[in-house]
Amino acid sequence: MLFWLLLLGILPFEKSPLAPIPAERGSLIDVDGDGWLDYSSQSEVFLNSHGRVFLAGGPKFPTGTSFVVWADFDQDGRLDGLAVKRQTHAEFAQEPRFHQLLGQENPEFESAVQWNTLGVTIADLDRDGRLDLAFGQAYADESKGYEAQQMRVYSGSGRGRFEDKTQEWGFLTPGPPGASNGGRPLYGLSAADLDNDGYPELLGAAYGRQWNTLWKRGSEAFYSDCAAKYGLDGDAVRHGKYSEATREKFRKRNEPRPDELPFRSNGNTFCLAPADFDNDGDLDVFSAEITHSWAGDSSDLSALLINRLEVFQEPFLERCIEVLPEPDPETGFRARPSRGLARDHAPQTPTNWNQGDLQAHWVDLDCDGLLDLIVCESDYPGNHLRVFRQRPEHTFQEAEREFGLDFNNCPGVAIGDVDRDGDPDLVAVGTRTRWPEARPAPELVLWRNSTSNTSLNVRLVGDGVSANRNAIGARVYLDTDQGTQMREVQGSYGHWGQQTQPGEVHFGLGTSRPRRLRVIWPNRESTQTVIDQPTAGWLVVDQLRGERIRMRQWDGIQWARESVT
Repeated sequence: MLFWLLLLGILPFEKSPLAPIPAERGSLIDVDGDGWLDYSSQSEVFLNSHGRVFLAGGPKFPTGTSFVVWADFDQDGRLDGLAVKRQTHAEFAQEPRFHQLLGQENPEFESAVQWNTLGVTIADLDRDGRLDLAFGQAYADESKGYEAQQMRVYSGSGRGRFEDKTQEWGFLTPGPPGASNGGRPLYGLSAADLDNDGYPELLGAAYGRQWNTLWKRGSEAFYSDCAAKYGLDGDAVRHGKYSEATREKFRKRNEPRPDELPFRSNGNTFCLAPADFDNDGDLDVFSAEITHSWAGDSSDLSALLINRLEVFQEPFLERCIEVLPEPDPETGFRARPSRGLARDHAPQTPTNWNQGDLQAHWVDLDCDGLLDLIVCESDYPGNHLRVFRQRPEHTFQEAEREFGLDFNNCPGVAIGDVDRDGDPDLVAVGTRTRWPEARPAPELVLWRNSTSNTSLNVRLVGDGVSANRNAIGARVYLDTDQGTQMREVQGSYGHWGQQTQPGEVHFGLGTSRPRRLRVIWPNRESTQTVIDQPTAGWLVVDQLRGERIRMRQWDGIQWARESVT
């Protein structure tokens, strides 16, 4: 079965349908190791044949798989897939299923109860050179109460085996809902080194208007939740009050709606997306929320959180929300996102709107040296893919129509250079959920990027002993004649384990000239590799050997050969 990609150069993006690939979510990952990014859906992998076609015939995943995340867990130079299965109590009682590494049985992830997993993050939490896993769990029983399942954290052996460290490393949350030590329904997990000490923090995106979590490692291998201290838990509005219009709306349904307690006056957070968007050397965060007009001012809006590490010498995430003297005529709220991230919800009305942010991605779409923001809105009428282009002064302008990326009801995108021409392409899922008028049928489409700006694409290869082979957690700094860009190599993050190709980072160059590339490896010694005078194109950097290859023109065979040890 063939799914043709139309690769005609129409600026800046060209849309090509990929139907009938069955996909609800996916990522662009080089599963077969040939250098070309394949499409990994929740059911199977469609192989990329030299940027021209996607071919059915890749690996298929176990029945019931919700999503798959990828990394070299056993340090053999090839990517391994972890199939994640979300189940209800009834489904688990009928047929228990477990998360598993593909190709082997992995009893460490088996449990006497079902796991309601919505987010997985991959990181080397103790910097021992072996990848660890954290599982964000939703409600214990979604039909009643606010009690959440325990987040689970596992240390990796480097041989594809894992050990539960949830209690030993301090992640247990035995308290009741609303307590500071109570569990939260986590709909996404991310890992990010917010304080530049080399050890990643774990960021939990909490649903149900509960507080987000931020787990920081202490002097020993023990973690504490610092979300309130660092400004990640939620915004400052905690009154939980509903308007009289909302009360009347629920009275008509015979549903009383008392005001909420502070622990239920925050966000429905689905993704906490980290990146150094302002090129100041520390990681910032975008918080993607589902927000409803009826929930009122205490319901958090999606917002940019700027890390003020340089001011306070510890992380503090400044939430970019402006307080208004009168309600915003667009939303009815007395607050709105600043820095150009406020939205027009039309054709929804100011008294009846829903904003369903499920995923957020940072990527330099136009390769001008500034990260842009993609937000996936879905599952409500009027919701659509949002693209915010970053301006030189680090504000944003909504630009999906300018980019040609107008797409209704989009719960997720996969990001990667499908045709290996140097710029990031998108594969997007479009649904009819809660909005059947959005499109005649669900669809999957490719947008091929045709920007004229150049890029530097870097592949990092860890030694597999002191640092993991995918170099997840490494810091990469690119010095140019116009300043410095920084990328932290990420594993899976956010809702449904969204992910880009492990070990690869992308720098848009715009009109700048590269001068030096510096890699800080994710080992306990924080060893460094410096590459002088890198050039636009593709570069493979090895922890032991330094520069292995640089290419001005793409050669998949060389890239694949030099990307393994």
